[in-house]
Amino acid sequence: MAQVVDRTKSQDWQTLSRRISRLAPGQSGVGKGPKRPGRLAVFLTVVGLPVMFVSFYHTFIAAPIFVSESSFVVRMAAPPSSNAFGSLLQNSGITRSQDDTFSVQEFMRSRQALKELGERLPVRAIFGSPEADWLMRYPRFWESNSEEELYRYYSNRISVIHNDTTGITLLRTTAFHAEDAYNLNQTLLALSESLLQRMNERAHNDAVEFAGNEVHQAELRMIAAQKSITTFRNRELMIDPNASSTSMVELIGQLSAEQANMRARLAEMRETTPDSNAIPFMASQIAALERQIETERQKMVGSDNSIAPRIADYESLVLMREFADKALVSALDALDIARSDARRQQLYLEVVVPSHLPDEAELPLALKNIFITFLVMSFAYLVGWLLVTAVRDHDNG
Repeated sequence: MAQVVDRTKSQDWQTLSRRISRLAPGQSGVGKGPKRPGRLAVFLTVVGLPVMFVSFYHTFIAAPIFVSESSFVVRMAAPPSSNAFGSLLQNSGITRSQDDTFSVQEFMRSRQALKELGERLPVRAIFGSPEADWLMRYPRFWESNSEEELYRYYSNRISVIHNDTTGITLLRTTAFHAEDAYNLNQTLLALSESLLQRMNERAHNDAVEFAGNEVHQAELRMIAAQKSITTFRNRELMIDPNASSTSMVELIGQLSAEQANMRARLAEMRETTPDSNAIPFMASQIAALERQIETERQKMVGSDNSIAPRIADYESLVLMREFADKALVSALDALDIARSDARRQQLYLEVVVPSHLPDEAELPLALKNIFITFLVMSFAYLVGWLLVTAVRDHDNG
């Protein structure tokens, strides 16, 4: 029993000794193995060297970078209001166009903008300025002089920031010369305005072309309707069936009135002079008028050869011509509106703050970059130290 207690005390003493030996700096055990490097040396290597390199770069190597800024908003001409209240609300005549603002932003960031920019400015010479340091000059030692690499470099040289609250877009361009940064900013604004002009022209041309096609189709329908009426008149040998029917109605009315007058005279004659020789003559005239009235009525209605079906056909043709005429008038009005809209610019790039020529370099931010490097490397050192400590505890435990 005493031996067991002594063995337990011996094991506890050895465990305590190992823990104490681990707490001693630079010791890996009790006189076993080489000494590990001190924490100070590791800290200086992991944190101090990168901070020193960044400080040396910003002090002796980094070239100054100039920044030119401008802000703009894309506006759209408001259509004329149909009432007085709308006119009061739209008295400025322009409204903000957010969708077209996004189009301009995407254009500024696009390869097409870089291509058009290269046609106006020596972009490669601007980005590869001899005054730039070897880490920032295009092309850098890890890059090729290709269009894709140039586009990536260009994407890092400009920034387009949109404010959803105000609708204003901020354009920032950077270069190693103040004039180059200013020219880049000015040229991008001019290219964006040209983009809006092309969009205006495309929309206006499409609208005018569509309205012109509508006018052409309406003219064809109008001509076809007039030809149908002319064909009907030549086939039926009458100019206007409605006018002809009116004449027939008037003729029937006159014949009916004359017939009624003769019947009254015949009745009077039979009462006053029943033996008169004029009675048979007047009776034959009344019968003739009756036959004439019936004939005229048959010409109007009652058969396929009557004028009633022709009136229906003619009115249908006239109705088609009226529809074609109204469609033509409407199409002509739409064409006039489209041409009127084409004469005025719909989309505007309104510069709120024009590009400025910087007189002092804003970049690089030396103190900020050094501080960020210190924080990042310190965090990396702390994480590494925790991992090493955890591994030691696991191995010795």
